[in-house]
Amino acid sequence: MLCMAAGRAPSIRIRCSNTLLRSKLDELIRTSALAAMQNTLLVVSGASRGLGRAIGVAFASSSSIKHLRCLLVARSERGLEETASLMREAAAAAAAAARNSSDAFDLEISCMDADLSDMDTLEQTVEEMFGQLEKRTYDRAILINNAGSLGYLGRCSDMTSLGKLQRAIDLNVTSSSWISLQFVHKLSSSPSQKIRSTCSCIVVVNISSLCAIEPFSTMSVYCAGKAARDLFHSVLAKEESDAATSVRVLNYAPGMCETAMSEELAESDRLDSKLSSMYRSALNDKTMVQPKDTAEKLVGIIERNGWRNGAHIDYWDE
Repeated sequence: MLCMAAGRAPSIRIRCSNTLLRSKLDELIRTSALAAMQNTLLVVSGASRGLGRAIGVAFASSSSIKHLRCLLVARSERGLEETASLMREAAAAAAAAARNSSDAFDLEISCMDADLSDMDTLEQTVEEMFGQLEKRTYDRAILINNAGSLGYLGRCSDMTSLGKLQRAIDLNVTSSSWISLQFVHKLSSSPSQKIRSTCSCIVVVNISSLCAIEPFSTMSVYCAGKAARDLFHSVLAKEESDAATSVRVLNYAPGMCETAMSEELAESDRLDSKLSSMYRSALNDKTMVQPKDTAEKLVGIIERNGWRNGAHIDYWDE
């Protein structure tokens, strides 16, 4: 499916038997469609630091977006304000660099401090999140489903707290799944929805990990959560393939990023010794992926719009 706004992108109908040429033409069509995708709604969870912050800044720096309305969600109000400030700085720098552009860049940022792991308030929290999105016309709406936690570290057989296990699953699986479902529901379902059909393309990005597809000793809870999220979002992509509104789903693994989570893993005495050593070495040698680099990579993937719906793509894949 193409992220194409009605009446905005050119209609191209070409009959071609050459596979390579057809592929090039498909890419041209996608590029033409995305060229019209200048009015974007962006929602980022876990946006107060690290990768979530970097993704917000990368979108604010994008030259292909003329109007960006962004909702940043995390527990830290101060962190959200810092992210918003960095996004405004990035947008100003991008605008100054585009001297030949006659179109002014319009950036609107809203922040919401919320605990997405609290199951008692999750429904109300998510309703408030998307209730902030007034009825407007968007070319596309993008959700970066990034919030998550490591949860329990250690051997499976040493796990003794059901409560800690439940809290990790609540945030990493239940909350994540519910946020994605409600985002798609609110923007693509019945005419009674407040922001229904105000965009023709919905993009849901689940921030994934290599842990979603490979088991790592002493990281069972994190691996299980990431695997569940990946498969859930792949099923969502399959089910929405025939929807009237184009729904594109991506499971994106950002690589081993230099974030607070990586520092926690490097310092943990409960992590497998080989993994812990690997994280410490990567931090000390400064060989970890920088959040800025993987965020820009993700924005580029979304702009090109060429991935198989529901696919798992790693930072190192392209």
